[in-house]
Amino acid sequence: MTNRAVSVAAIGLFCPAGAGREGAVGGRKGEVPGFDARAWIQNRKNLKLMSRSVQLGVSAIRVALSEVNDWESVAPDRRGMFVGSTPLGGELGDLIPALEVATLPNGDLDLSRFAERGYPLIHPLWLVKGLSNNVLGFASAIHDFQGTNSNYCDGEASGAIALWEGWAAVAEGRADLVVAGAADAWVGLEGMLGGLRGGEGAAFFVLRPAQAGDPFIVEAVDEPVEPPDAEEEAMGFLGAAWLPVIAARRLFRGEDVRFRGPGRLGLRFAAS
Repeated sequence: MTNRAVSVAAIGLFCPAGAGREGAVGGRKGEVPGFDARAWIQNRKNLKLMSRSVQLGVSAIRVALSEVNDWESVAPDRRGMFVGSTPLGGELGDLIPALEVATLPNGDLDLSRFAERGYPLIHPLWLVKGLSNNVLGFASAIHDFQGTNSNYCDGEASGAIALWEGWAAVAEGRADLVVAGAADAWVGLEGMLGGLRGGEGAAFFVLRPAQAGDPFIVEAVDEPVEPPDAEEEAMGFLGAAWLPVIAARRLFRGEDVRFRGPGRLGLRFAAS
């Protein structure tokens, strides 16, 4: 049962159109322009353990929190995190040496050769880099989030579920500060998308009990309206990050956002 009003204190956004409010206008397919994870992730050793989507997600969370001056005053066990993601493993390019050595002259892949000669060429942490809960794991450790948390791997619905559950955690009093959103990266994976152009992006919202001065509110509504697909068409397939990215872009443009939650109710995000 919900009994607390919820507001959005800040949003961290990276998408193919740009970062932050600059990413709210226009559209382009592909990578986030000028994105450099080293600007947002201080531990260089961690970078080596992160896939592109994980780097985007961890960076977007840092951006969002950096815009909330007093978030560290919330006790760590009252800080929650909800993340939508897609488990894709490490970068596919890292598999090329193993595939080349296991490919026969006629183009067939010899699985026996792959196991014997190719597998040793794959970095032992290749699969670990793309684990579905890496954004949650790295970001919660970096920012000391010890409260309620969850990771969702349910395709394009993942980001919407993360936002809904993050809102519910604050509204129900289970957390006093929540970071919720999603990250995904599909550039170069068009072969898995049936001809769609791949995009990449991340958007994370800092949610808390409603405070005067917060730029946006979020509330439950009875008849949500599903966002159309036009913006995804403009930026390419964004996977789990689709809904949070579109919501962030629209809010930055001064537009309301409504979407359906796990049940009949939905959420409405709007300027406060």
